[in-house]
Amino acid sequence: MLHDYKTIILPAMKKTVVFSAIWSALLLVAVIPTPAHAIQTHAAPEGLYVHQVGHVLFAIAMLGFAFRIRQSRLSKEKSWRLMSTGAVLFALWNGWAFFGHILESLIPLTHFSRGSAGLKSILDVNSSIDILYYLFKMDHFICFPALVFIYIALRQMTAQAAASTGDEDNLS
Repeated sequence: MLHDYKTIILPAMKKTVVFSAIWSALLLVAVIPTPAHAIQTHAAPEGLYVHQVGHVLFAIAMLGFAFRIRQSRLSKEKSWRLMSTGAVLFALWNGWAFFGHILESLIPLTHFSRGSAGLKSILDVNSSIDILYYLFKMDHFICFPALVFIYIALRQMTAQAAASTGDEDNLS
């Protein structure tokens, strides 16, 4: 009986305590919300430069990844073609976001209305640059499909790996 307590009951109790603590913390965070301040600004000029370099490097990495896939035997598999398409879309998204940031730097602050938190929230369209900026802020129409392509590719790769090892139970 003592052996069962140490090997079965005690570990189960520890898992329950940890599980309860995690859920309690998540519930506490959910019912006591605070402002997220989810808008990330890049202080001029250094912050913007570093961010833009990040876009360029990520785009180069994604184009290189897509090129390597398409030049290899992996391109014969549908999952890898989907992965390559997602990488190309990510490269396109980086270019789109890069130019969106440039356009944002060209718009005078007077074209923006401030929200309750004091952040730029509403664009008053006064010029063609404002319209282009608005269009380039729709970068999620490129980023989201990129993520979907990569997600579907990974799901197919997981299914192929499980099928080849006979482990269909772990397909979730």
